[in-house]
Amino acid sequence: MLSGKNVLLGVTGSIAAYKSAFIVRQLIKSGAAVQVIVTPASHDFVTPLTLATLSKNPVLHEFTSDKKSGQWNNHVALGLWADLFLIAPASANTLAKMTTGVCDNLLMAVYLSAKCPVYFAPAMDLDMHAHETTQKNI
Repeated sequence: MLSGKNVLLGVTGSIAAYKSAFIVRQLIKSGAAVQVIVTPASHDFVTPLTLATLSKNPVLHEFTSDKKSGQWNNHVALGLWADLFLIAPASANTLAKMTTGVCDNLLMAVYLSAKCPVYFAPAMDLDMHAHETTQKNI
């Protein structure tokens, strides 16, 4: 089903970020090409090296990949490349940004540019998940 598909995986700052390594592994096993994009807060929970090794692609986390040369990570091109976009884990913070259109990192810029189906897996404690604001955002 995913063989030959291009999948963007967005990883946010949640304790559940460690599970993103398993997700990348399964996507690759299914034959998908995987590009991982992380938020700055995700680095507290999972290393880019782990995700890059598993996905066989550099992990993107900034708008520029080489500030000296001006090489940038084109959020529009990434959004067009993907057949599907999975944001897992999706923290309460990222869900709020998705709902309001706050675009303060590469992951949010790609999300706002994506032309493919976007799926997300909320990951937070039960009280945060049950909060009225989070439920409205979902």
